[in-house]
Amino acid sequence: MRTLLILLLFGTVSVAQTPVIDSLQNRLKQLPPDSSRVLTLHELATNFWWNGYDSLAIQTLRQGMRVGKQANYPTGVIRARLALARIEADYLSDTKSAHAQLDTAQTEAIAIHDLSLQGQVFLRRAQLYSNIMAKLPEARTLLQKALAKFREAHDRRWEAQAYNELAIMQMGKGQYVEAINLWLKARRIQERMNDLKSLRATLPNLGAAYLKLNRYDDALACFAEGEKIANQLNDQMVKHFLMSRKAEILEKKKQYPAALAIYLELVKAYEKPYQPSSLARAYGSVGRLYTELKDFQKALTYSQLAQDTYRKTVEKSQEAMEHNAQHNFGEIYLGLKQYSRVIPYAQAGLAWTKDVQEMRPERTAYLRQLATAYDHLNQPAKALYYYKWYKAEADTMLNEEAIQKVTMASMTYDFEKKQQVTRLQQAQQKNRIASLENEQLEQSRNFLIALLVLSGGTLGYVFWSNRRLRTKNEELSRKNAEIEAALYRGQTMERKRVASELHDSVAAKVSALKWRLEAMDTSQFDGDQQREHNRLLDHMGEVYDDIRTISHNLMPEILEKQGLQAALIKLTDTLNVQNRTRFMLEVDDSGADVRGKTAYELYAISLELVNNILKHAKARSAGIALHRQNGFLKLTIQDDGLGIDGSKFSDGVGMRNIQSRLERLGGTFFISTPEPGGTCVDVQIPLAG
Repeated sequence: MRTLLILLLFGTVSVAQTPVIDSLQNRLKQLPPDSSRVLTLHELATNFWWNGYDSLAIQTLRQGMRVGKQANYPTGVIRARLALARIEADYLSDTKSAHAQLDTAQTEAIAIHDLSLQGQVFLRRAQLYSNIMAKLPEARTLLQKALAKFREAHDRRWEAQAYNELAIMQMGKGQYVEAINLWLKARRIQERMNDLKSLRATLPNLGAAYLKLNRYDDALACFAEGEKIANQLNDQMVKHFLMSRKAEILEKKKQYPAALAIYLELVKAYEKPYQPSSLARAYGSVGRLYTELKDFQKALTYSQLAQDTYRKTVEKSQEAMEHNAQHNFGEIYLGLKQYSRVIPYAQAGLAWTKDVQEMRPERTAYLRQLATAYDHLNQPAKALYYYKWYKAEADTMLNEEAIQKVTMASMTYDFEKKQQVTRLQQAQQKNRIASLENEQLEQSRNFLIALLVLSGGTLGYVFWSNRRLRTKNEELSRKNAEIEAALYRGQTMERKRVASELHDSVAAKVSALKWRLEAMDTSQFDGDQQREHNRLLDHMGEVYDDIRTISHNLMPEILEKQGLQAALIKLTDTLNVQNRTRFMLEVDDSGADVRGKTAYELYAISLELVNNILKHAKARSAGIALHRQNGFLKLTIQDDGLGIDGSKFSDGVGMRNIQSRLERLGGTFFISTPEPGGTCVDVQIPLAG
């Protein structure tokens, strides 16, 4: 499950590889057995570990423990114990010893009242549990305890490391946006502290999360920054991890020969020095690529190597399964059309991953294999059972927050037509009221002229008539308000109905059609047919994503339940995940109680202005502010981009939509160009008295 970069934190940062190791070893010859020698041994162990020499790192750490005890330096001894437990988390070959080290480290950390070290014990134990299915709930609890300790100790560096571990668990559950948010928290802390050693793990992991969402530009940007740090530290572990991620991008783009060449290079790198955990994953990746290339014999060979290498690493007391290999076996036998041989591998994998949140992607793959195999074995009842289960897991795994396109129009064409009809009805109603008012005023004027000649009794009649007219106008205004409220309720119900139809009916049918296309036997297709088949699959995926996005935007659930302020917070978080423009939000509970029609109209205006920024402004940053002032609710959206001609800006369809919405709210807007550059739009609506 843990295919992300999980790096060990020791002490000081080193800046090279072999020269630094030589320098550290020479320095040790000059140092007495004191705390400085312990710190140097830690640094040397770090460099051994970075370069794949785990056994040397372990020996060096044990030496550091002995020197720390002699020098009465308990902090150094505890850190060595923690580092030993961390290395063991990659192997699971002697977990009993690792837990004993952590038990002792916890006792020693409590004795010296070091809250941060106590938190590190929780974190390292969680890492030991993260690959043991039965222990995953305990691992999550331990990480929360670790985070609480780091916050109590005001240790921001290790707080960021806790976010890193929590993000890895979210990735395992397919919650990529939540994982990205956690890694962004860690990154902000580490950049403020200039903690390069921690950033070397956070940046590649963040890029891997972007890669899961097919956001290649964002992923490659993170990888490029991570590679700079890895080169600065001469960290081979990070370099190899980045190589595997670049191969994954090539694989996603179906450039299989190029991806295979990189994975084979990684196999050589992990074979010497021997790094079994990484080597097992590399073997599995090679097997997967040979499966895609239809070379099933080589695919079987490398998948078996992946499984055997992993099982040799893990201690016999631990149940072990290398899911890269397990999944490969199912895909290989599907390719060979040996469907009966698919079932035992997929069933074994399914039994391992059942009810484990962090292994939903693996579980989904096994369910798909079972549905396909039973379908070809003419067992439709079982095929349908596993397909329905597969579909439920796949839909759960799709993160609506990640695939949401905030710049997309919030209404479909048919729904926009209904809105236009509604707006026309409202305009006609206003015109009737205005016409009635003008007609009545004219009648009143004629009556007044006549009454000047008539007696005082007639003058009283005029006053009575005017009062009756005002009463009628007030009644008409109230009825108009009731009509508007009814129209809004109707619009809301229609939005929900359309969204439900799109999500439950159209999206399900498109998804089923896509699955049928995926299940087609393409082994007899020529090159053109295969490319056309792939294009059809890609188009079906895009249509499915767009349908889900439109159904979400028709009526954002958070806007209806929690109000405008919560919706803007959610919008800003999503924008900062998906776009290069950085959005800042400033609110002071001004929108917490703004609901209903006002909330929807202001949210739609915000979407329109954000869309303009993303499409035209080329801005590095933008701000959204919501405040109450002098009886008005003010919404300000400003960017530092190219700026725009206000007269042309107001002629666009988007601005006309904004003006129409504000007329319904009795509000106004003003466009300006701030002194540094960019565009500022100020919107204000009157608050009910």
